[in-house]
Amino acid sequence: MDLDQYIQQITDFVRVHQVWAAPVVFALCFAESLVFISLLIPAWAALVGIGALIGASGLSFWPIWIGSDRRGIR
Repeated sequence: MDLDQYIQQITDFVRVHQVWAAPVVFALCFAESLVFISLLIPAWAALVGIGALIGASGLSFWPIWIGSDRRGIR
């Protein structure tokens, strides 16, 4: 399996499960805002990867961005 097929499988998976994009981003951002959990879970790397997948799979940006907004949590 070459890299293009692997990337295509990932983007297809993201398209099929796009309903979960905002809750997953919210959970990662919330975990990153907690001091001890952010040491255990390097969520910044996953969030950067999710940002690339948003562009590659054609997901809607605004619902995911609203899910990542942590101003209401404080």
